[in-house]
Amino acid sequence: MALWEIIFMLVVLKVPLAYVGSVMWWAVKAEPEAGSEGGTEGMNWTPWRQRPPAPARPGRQSARGAQARAGSRAARRSQRRRQVA
Repeated sequence: MALWEIIFMLVVLKVPLAYVGSVMWWAVKAEPEAGSEGGTEGMNWTPWRQRPPAPARPGRQSARGAQARAGSRAARRSQRRRQVA
């Protein structure tokens, strides 16, 4: 039974490929329209440019931020120990 499923999928998945192939064949064989000329006037094309580097970001903590939090944690621990005892 798995063999029929594989064969079915191989056949069905060829349909989109055939469509893409026919569209590409049609695009290659298409004649340009009469009276339309190619050119670049009116186009504003510039090559890709690298973005300038972002400015350095300040640190997330203030100079005393980590110390102040560590002190408050220690104070909370000691208060809990006092309440338990």
